[in-house]
This record gives sequence, structure tokens and C-alpha cells, in this order.
Amino acid sequence: MIKRILRTYFRDFGYKVIRLKYFIIIVIALVLEIGTLVLYLLKIQNIVEFELFNLAILYGAISGIIVVLAIGILVLMKTDKKRDSQKIELLRDFQDKYRSFARQYLNEIDNLTVRFDGEKNDFDAKIEYAISLEERYSDYKKAFSEIDVPHFLKYAHSCELEHLSKEIAFYKGFSSLSKSDTLQKLSKESEVSHSNFLREISSIEKSMRLIV
Repeated sequence: MIKRILRTYFRDFGYKVIRLKYFIIIVIALVLEIGTLVLYLLKIQNIVEFELFNLAILYGAISGIIVVLAIGILVLMKTDKKRDSQKIELLRDFQDKYRSFARQYLNEIDNLTVRFDGEKNDFDAKIEYAISLEERYSDYKKAFSEIDVPHFLKYAHSCELEHLSKEIAFYKGFSSLSKSDTLQKLSKESEVSHSNFLREISSIEKSMRLIV
């Protein structure tokens, strides 16, 4: 319970820090308005003769502008927070789908990969494992490519699709007796694509922690 309260507090604090830009906008606007008033008064040769009524009108106008600006900022903050919450939900939904696919496909793929890597004596059996891995990766890619992806996750999604495509190409190449350097290149490119996917998701999660 205490952990949840502390987590909520720091998340709210992070949200306030992110929204500090709005406070800065109000302060800048206030400074500019006060500066305008001061310059206007300094231009008057005889300040004593400056009518109090006119000064009150000018001050009221400035105050009205600041109030309207403050209300507008509050509306923008509320809109941003709602949009951020929706973005977080989209990220969680994407991660849930990714974990679901992992449970559905990766367990079998991992088992086949262990057998493929461990097979040293029977080359025909190794090719059979490669064919099976190509099929399972193809099924995985097809399912993963059909999910709805929000715009801010497009790059991460494309990285993982690239990773799956390289895995398919690797095992297809192996069963087709492709050259060793070609397979090594595909394997390296696959690792880079998957690392980019994980890095992008991690980066998005870190940015979300500031606004949740």
C-alpha cells in the first residue's frame, strides 16, 4: 500500500515537472505584460497627470489577459494528461500482445533453436530443425504484423518485424545450403534489429514514467 502511494506521488511529481513548461509560459507572459506597462508609464512625461482611471483600465486588461492565458494553460494540461494516459494504455496493450505472442510462439522456437544448435552429428536432422524454425518464425511474423500499432510504436514494431524476417531468411538459407558468410550476416542483422526493438521500447517506457 505504502509502495503504491509513493509510486503515485513520484509519478504525479514527474507529471508536474513535465508540465513546468506551461508555468514558464505564464511567467514569461506576465513579465512581458508588466514590462509593457512600465515602458508605457515611462513614456509619459508627467506621470502625476496620468489618469488613475486609465491606469486601472490598463491594469485590468493585463490581468484579464493573464487570467485567460492561465485558464487556457489549465485546459491544455488536462488535454495533455488525457492524451498521455491514452498513450500509456496503448503501450501496455502492445506489450501485452507481444508477451502473448512470445508465449504462443517463442517457447517452441526456443526449444527448436536449442535442438538446432545442439545437433552436431546428423546434418539432415539439423536441416529439419531449420525448416521447422523457418515455419514457426513465419507464423510468428504473420501474427505480429497484423496487430494494430499506434504511431509512436511504429518504429519499434518495424524493428521486430525486421528481426523476424532475418530469422526466417537465416533458417531458409541454412536449409538451402547458403554460404557461411551470408548466414553470419543475416544472424548479425537479426540481432541488431531485435536490440533496436528492445532499446526503443525501453526508451518509450522511460519517457512514460515521467508523465504517468
